Amino acid sequence: MLTRYHLELIPDRPCVPRPEWGYRLYAALLERAPEAFARQVHQMNISPISQFLDCGEKQLNWMITLLGTQAEDALGALLGTPDAFHLTRDQVLLRPILKNVDRIESPDGMFLRAAKGTGRHVLQFCTPTAFRSKGNYQILPTSRLIVQNLVNKWNACFTECPIEDEDGEGTEVMSDGLVCRRFQLHDQIYFLKGNAIPGFVGTLTLDNRLTGFHRELADMLLTFSGYAGVGIKTSLGMGGVKYRVEG
Repeated sequence: MLTRYHLELIPDRPCVPRPEWGYRLYAALLERAPEAFARQVHQMNISPISQFLDCGEKQLNWMITLLGTQAEDALGALLGTPDAFHLTRDQVLLRPILKNVDRIESPDGMFLRAAKGTGRHVLQFCTPTAFRSKGNYQILPTSRLIVQNLVNKWNACFTECPIEDEDGEGTEVMSDGLVCRRFQLHDQIYFLKGNAIPGFVGTLTLDNRLTGFHRELADMLLTFSGYAGVGIKTSLGMGGVKYRVEG
């Protein structure tokens, strides 16, 4: 299962929020989590938490997705009735208002949501997004990088229904069938723990020209991107995605 929590954050004073506040909020949340869970999260290759801060013109929205029952058991109550978050470094108190909870109980539920689409997918990268390949940062998105990353996140979340693709053939087929229709992207740095990580933000529209089960699977994975995020360090505030279908 997965659960998406949407919190609106109200600052106690005028301020200029940055996407990097997402990392500080994540750290504050883990401080309130059960110690055993917080310790386990740091040891996982793929975190069961994906979150980012959407710094709109009029609202500050924190989007947190808990990927799996273990994360929901540990953090669900904290996010359902959240206390204020004090960002000491920025000297601001953020009071949360729970706006929405979106829960998908099973893999079938994700496939059902994807089945309502048109095959044209719009991914809005709200916070700096990047990939790692052969030890280097990749800041130009490709269908292959996106699909491969989403398959890994899906398998970590829905362990009872993994996407088995040991030879990578399925990933290649789906990547070849997802065609870029338009994009509006630009580079943006994400500052994390004193490091400047290169990434990109903006909008990418992909057409799904596949058929049969590969089409259904690709539709589902791109729908999943709106919950799990895309790329590296999505638990730390990078790779935040707003997803929609285009008619």
